[in-house]
Amino acid sequence: MTEPNDSSPDALRTRITELERQVTILEERWALNDEVDDLAEVAIRDRLPLDHTLRLVLPALCRATGATIAFMRTYDESLDLHDYVHAMNEEELPLSADAIVEGASSAHPWIHETPLGTIVGEALDVAGEPFGACAIIVPGRADAAEGARLAGLLHTFCEEIDNHLGSIAVARKKAMLTQDMSDALKDPVLDQGLSRAIDVLKENIPFEDMLLVFRHEDDMSGVSLRYKVLKNRVVVHDSGVKEAAGTEGGDVDAFMRSRAFRMMAGDDEEVRERFGIRRFREEVMITGVRSARVIGRVVVTSRLGEFNTFDRDLLDRFADSLRQRIVDFNREWKSLSNAFSKTVCERLLLEEGYTEKYLAPRERKCAVMFADIAGFTRLSEQILVSPEAIGRLVDTWSEQVVAILWETGGVFDKMVGDCVIGLWGPPFFDEPPEELVRRAAQAARQIREFTRSLTSHEALPELVGENVDVATGLNFCPLFVGTFGPDADYTGFSAGMNNTARLQGQAKGGEILCMDSFVDLYRDTSAFGEEREAKVKNVERPLKFRPLA
Repeated sequence: MTEPNDSSPDALRTRITELERQVTILEERWALNDEVDDLAEVAIRDRLPLDHTLRLVLPALCRATGATIAFMRTYDESLDLHDYVHAMNEEELPLSADAIVEGASSAHPWIHETPLGTIVGEALDVAGEPFGACAIIVPGRADAAEGARLAGLLHTFCEEIDNHLGSIAVARKKAMLTQDMSDALKDPVLDQGLSRAIDVLKENIPFEDMLLVFRHEDDMSGVSLRYKVLKNRVVVHDSGVKEAAGTEGGDVDAFMRSRAFRMMAGDDEEVRERFGIRRFREEVMITGVRSARVIGRVVVTSRLGEFNTFDRDLLDRFADSLRQRIVDFNREWKSLSNAFSKTVCERLLLEEGYTEKYLAPRERKCAVMFADIAGFTRLSEQILVSPEAIGRLVDTWSEQVVAILWETGGVFDKMVGDCVIGLWGPPFFDEPPEELVRRAAQAARQIREFTRSLTSHEALPELVGENVDVATGLNFCPLFVGTFGPDADYTGFSAGMNNTARLQGQAKGGEILCMDSFVDLYRDTSAFGEEREAKVKNVERPLKFRPLA
């Protein structure tokens, strides 16, 4: 028998039949595409959630393919995986949902025969990210041609619905990255968390340079100022890295500290010029409801010149997550700075678990000081008279006394009336007792000198010509010391603490009285006068002490 050649009538009829079949398949796909597209537009117009949208489009898929069941597993608006099933006659899936998803993810297309019908499945892929799977179940067995037709229709459906799922996919990725940044910033050590959050940005948006500046919301002096400067995605300057004056890093630190507040207020041109930043994206961190305050600013440049919508939104979420972490950090800083110096606050906040490690109550030996303005009642009632003037004296004196405590390595315990209580040793307890008593003695002398200078202080003209002095008691004794009470105040308790208060009550203006335990550790007995003792209320034995010259 002679085979027909390409130009024979039989060959032409075969070719025409094949073309007609292909046209029919294309028409089926176009029809399904148009119907799903129209239904998706209705869903968008009516702002329908995904489950309602799939109630519209899955029946269309069944009608186009002759399927009795359409199945989809994908992410919904809550960004959780969810299974959606449309069954024409309330039939059940011939396989478990997990098995269908696994099969659809294993081959493209996936065609699997079961006693209850043929399953055709396809994995969902949105913007390069796995996003679930879709499948149909048709009655009976499907030959190769029918399987290809059904797979083509399913693919058309998946491509069309991908567009609708795209917005959810973008939202899901943003949510995941936002959570990653938020989780990073939960690190107890802010600098470490911030570095990890910046790494998330590096992996997901094409930024090149970054200027980041922030501060404590109540800090107008710049004590809590922090900054990072990244060039070509590498940190080149960091406030957490101390560099000597005269070096490039030291010069940058001085420059940033002199201009950071202007930058946070919006005048950042000089800072940008210093680091060669031209085209940029800027995010402002604001806290407060009634009185909004700028606590930070982020300036970022793109390798592509501009940032797309996704990048801008992610930068905004980064700034918002960082703002919240800064607020939390500032709350910690504010609480710690009531008792500790800036240096101690920074050291505490750089250590994970610092509260339990250093601030939980424990018994330790400490140097203790009680310092009280001598003759405060007389000064208040006869010299200053007005409440405003008395307040000025207390504020002026106590502010400098606390500064002296911190300069000498001490901790501000509390202020009772016009009496300031200081401790040396906490919170790290890493210095020898001899050093602690010497620091306390140094502080007592400096406080005495400052108190005497108040008669010429510009803020207190009422004291000119008066005799102003301080009465001080020093002790070295065991304390149960740490954070106590609902406000987690850092303080200490012990009989020795009470005796220090009684000792201070024995001191006259200008005297620094020291318990024998303090004198013994100081070692240089020539610095003290003769031993004295005093019988005090509620104490069985007299207090023994010596005055410090």
